[in-house]
Amino acid sequence: MRTFGLSIVFCGLAFAQAQYADSVKMLYADAKSTKVIGKLLPTAEVNVIRIEGNRVLLSIEGYTAGDTLLGVYFVPNKRILNAGFVKGAGVKVEKLGTQEVDGKVYNKVKIEAWSENDGLSNNLNALFAKGKELYEQNCSMCHGLHPVKEFTANQWPSMFKAMAGRTGIDKKDYHLVIEYLQKNAKDMNTNTEATK
Repeated sequence: MRTFGLSIVFCGLAFAQAQYADSVKMLYADAKSTKVIGKLLPTAEVNVIRIEGNRVLLSIEGYTAGDTLLGVYFVPNKRILNAGFVKGAGVKVEKLGTQEVDGKVYNKVKIEAWSENDGLSNNLNALFAKGKELYEQNCSMCHGLHPVKEFTANQWPSMFKAMAGRTGIDKKDYHLVIEYLQKNAKDMNTNTEATK
């Protein structure tokens, strides 16, 4: 009986461990729905709340601009998406607090949504290492490699997208490279920086 109690505790601890999307993952309102209500971006931190069949219920934290739920951002005032949702997605949202940055109010929120039970990693450093490797191997063929700290988090997506079509990077990996660049940009605090 005592062993059974310990296994329940250990099972709960396993779910509490932060995991990270290794690619763009589709999000659903429930465990059975086929209608996509949003997308989870690579390197976004999630916690698995429950597993049901081949789906997992995920908890995603981030910031929204005001009461709009279309984008859940990594930090306030930067366009680094953790997840994006369609209008009227109908997901459970818990408001954790507010923060004002440059005169704009951002809500810290926790959202629950379902996804496929795959494509999650507990090794964020490995994901950033892959993003870094893809960037360095492919983005120096036509010109000198731009230092990651050359642009801001909000500038990197358009800079990368303008050149990505000329590289050998698979489209499925675009968002991983963008997340690596944004989270290491010149205006990111060292506490939120990814592996260099």
